[in-house]
Amino acid sequence: MDKYQRLLDKGTNGCNYDLDTADIIQKLQVWDAQYGIELSEVDSDQLIVTFSNLPDDLTDLALDIYEFCPDTIDQGFGCTDDMINMLQESQQEISAELQELIAGIDFDDENYGLEILKRSLISTKELFLWWD
Repeated sequence: MDKYQRLLDKGTNGCNYDLDTADIIQKLQVWDAQYGIELSEVDSDQLIVTFSNLPDDLTDLALDIYEFCPDTIDQGFGCTDDMINMLQESQQEISAELQELIAGIDFDDENYGLEILKRSLISTKELFLWWD
């Protein structure tokens, strides 16, 4: 089975960003050619991409991810400071994995979410994409 068939079967889209299934498949094919990818957890508005290889400098890829799926930063990595504050206020423990991702991050830098995205990619080679 073609790795993109699941997206067609689920009708995976980012309609709130004017992305249809064909647009998503086209971007994933570009990443597959550049880095090698596997797909999992495919649904109508989300999926997980696992990269086989990553470039030494992740800046261009992180910017490409943000352009393709702004929620990755706007509702995800770019909200890490809020999540940390909520955990601290409720006296919950910050996991070792999260502590590693945020070590030395300047939360006053408006682009800190891109840095955390890059660190996450290095650590896991996984990317959760969603459009809601």
